[in-house]
Amino acid sequence: MTENNAQTTPKVLGRILRPVAGRTTLGIVFELIGAASTIIPFIALTQLAHLLVGAVRTNTPVDSGAAMRGVFLFLFGIGMQLGFTALALLVTHFADVDLQAKIRIQLANKMGRLPLGWFDDNSSGRVRHLVSNDVETLHQLVAHSIVETIAAVVTPLVGAGYAFYLDWRLGIISLLPIFGYMVVYGILSAKCEKDMMSQIAAGLAVISTAIVEYVNGMSVLKIFGQTGQGFHRFSDASKNFRKRFRDLVGPAMTANAFATNFLLLTTSGFLVLGFGTWFVRAGWTDPINVLIVLIIAMTLPSTVYTVATAHTAIRDAMSAAGRVVALLDEEELIQPDAATAQVPADNSVSFQNVTFAYHEGRSVIHDVSFNLPAGSITALVGPSGAGKSTLGTLLPRFRDITAGSIKIGGVDLREMTPDTLYDTVGIVLQDVQLLKMSIRDNIALGNPDATDAEIMDAAKVACIHDRIMEFEHGYDTIVGVDAMLSGGEAQRVSIARTILSDTPVLVLDEATSATDPESEADIQKALSHLIAGRTVLVIAHRLTTITEVDNIIVLDQGEIVETGTHQELLQQDGLYAGLWKNQSLQEVGA
Repeated sequence: MTENNAQTTPKVLGRILRPVAGRTTLGIVFELIGAASTIIPFIALTQLAHLLVGAVRTNTPVDSGAAMRGVFLFLFGIGMQLGFTALALLVTHFADVDLQAKIRIQLANKMGRLPLGWFDDNSSGRVRHLVSNDVETLHQLVAHSIVETIAAVVTPLVGAGYAFYLDWRLGIISLLPIFGYMVVYGILSAKCEKDMMSQIAAGLAVISTAIVEYVNGMSVLKIFGQTGQGFHRFSDASKNFRKRFRDLVGPAMTANAFATNFLLLTTSGFLVLGFGTWFVRAGWTDPINVLIVLIIAMTLPSTVYTVATAHTAIRDAMSAAGRVVALLDEEELIQPDAATAQVPADNSVSFQNVTFAYHEGRSVIHDVSFNLPAGSITALVGPSGAGKSTLGTLLPRFRDITAGSIKIGGVDLREMTPDTLYDTVGIVLQDVQLLKMSIRDNIALGNPDATDAEIMDAAKVACIHDRIMEFEHGYDTIVGVDAMLSGGEAQRVSIARTILSDTPVLVLDEATSATDPESEADIQKALSHLIAGRTVLVIAHRLTTITEVDNIIVLDQGEIVETGTHQELLQQDGLYAGLWKNQSLQEVGA
């Protein structure tokens, strides 16, 4: 998902707001009533003004009854406006809370159905920005902007309509500041970029990603004394965004600064009083009309600010909705119907003419075929970039293959339900991910229904039970809060999780490559328990760990170039033999 393919049409925004359309319509109705009520105070003020001026002219007491009715009418109008506006905002706020919850649930469910490879192409910073910031952007639109825009449009129309009713000439004068603002802003903002908000959002996503990468890489940067380099990357991203932001908003701010002069209260007052005095002297109107129109004219500029703010919110929301919809429309892994789904007959695995490309026309795996007999251990080896890890992640269906087939027990992966696939294939990666929850819950991810005894048994087999018991809270220790686990400890928790899931097929992506010798011994012991009786595919980077496997497949540039046992491949004196010699020399040199 990229910023470029995010849709930003009003139709997309309508799709996002459809679940709360009824409630927002109700809020609009309430706000229409409230906005229309703004004419009542003006009518009351007009009546009171005529009543007071008439009493002064005739030198008679003010009719207290009529005055009280005027005051009551004024207060009634204010109450109507405030009451219905409050009801409108109450309805839209409840609608907003419901909408945000539904969208976040939809996004979470959607990401659960996407291929895991999707997350390689979309950074955690971008995903966080979408799920948090973009959904939050809709709040201003749903909870405020819709009803406030109605008020901002209807209120001046009602006021201007009453001004025209009092005197059409004064009505025209009262609208001159708004027309002046619109004309000047329209001319000066012609150079503003139409997709400004989308570009700003994309820049913020880049900043968010830079922050996440800087924080996640802090330990490595400190080890090598390169914290300054990591900071410079974040700093450069910030500087680029700041410059781009200035270029984007500069023309709009300049246009607004000049045009806003027309909306100053002094401008409205000067125009109405100036022309009003002329009209009174000419006998075209009376001072009371000038006074009431002056009050109306001085309330109109604030409505323009509200409309401008709402317009910005709508643009932001439309851009955010486009990104949300782009994610909701992402292509999911094809899933079979429950009625047609199949279950593997055994643990054998077959890769037949498998081709895979990250991008169309650029294959990284080319027509690969091999078999993993049930209960066998097969290793994938090859130089860096040969396609080992890519090929290994196709078995748990992190991504869908471009051509060919991958079958388990005679059943194509695409003919299995996700539950069947995840119950069949387990994976232990180099980069272990533990969640910020208890160690017990982290292990139980492999089998949420497991008992405490089963969790402890899995931890014992994974050689991590004793270490867990050394923590103050034992299995209730919160990872990353109560204790920080080393790489080897985290790897053994991951192995315990996989043991608990008890999948008959395993993919191991060199689980010991980044651990110390002591941890490596424990992990190797845990892995020996884990792989017993299972069909295992090992992505091997250190050849010394796979000398006893049943079969070794050598990849180079996405193609199989050699197969055989360790001894057979050494005798062939090909690519594998060369890799073995190089690693042996490196270990001797170390």
